[in-house]
Amino acid sequence: MSNNVLFLWNCCLLELAIEGTRRFLEENPDASEDDIVEVVTNQQMASALKAHDKVKIFVRAAITPQFFKNKEIAKYAPVVSKIANGSKIIERHLIASLELLAMEKPKNFPVMIKQFYDEDALEEETIIEWAEDGRSEYTLDAVDEENRAILRGEAEPVVVWLQEADSDSDSDDE
Repeated sequence: MSNNVLFLWNCCLLELAIEGTRRFLEENPDASEDDIVEVVTNQQMASALKAHDKVKIFVRAAITPQFFKNKEIAKYAPVVSKIANGSKIIERHLIASLELLAMEKPKNFPVMIKQFYDEDALEEETIIEWAEDGRSEYTLDAVDEENRAILRGEAEPVVVWLQEADSDSDSDDE
């Protein structure tokens, strides 16, 4: 198969996994964290997607444009934490997924990363690393450089706040 056909095939499989997860969440609003993680894992495996795609599947299925009003990040951060399981790589894929979600409304982006940080589903170090790296292998193709720069600009206050908090804690250690 050519790379283009393979890319389209993977996109279709990802969309099917997202839709299957979304349907499960709608039909089971009180599902446990473990049940949700199991469904996401099953969707990822059934679609023969990579392990890091679990966070993409879940975020795109669970986080809506009304995330703030509906308190979706507070509700689902424990699920994201279980999916990430302490992996910086998965956290970088989480940020990439949030970039994609926030493209239509960039002002949502810093709110999302700050909420995931506040809920202990995203580490300070990962956010700072993302900000310093620029476009990377984690950045999704759908997020062009212009949009990525806009999102980075929106996130600047959060990044600066984290860097200042980090340097304060460093000086406390001395």
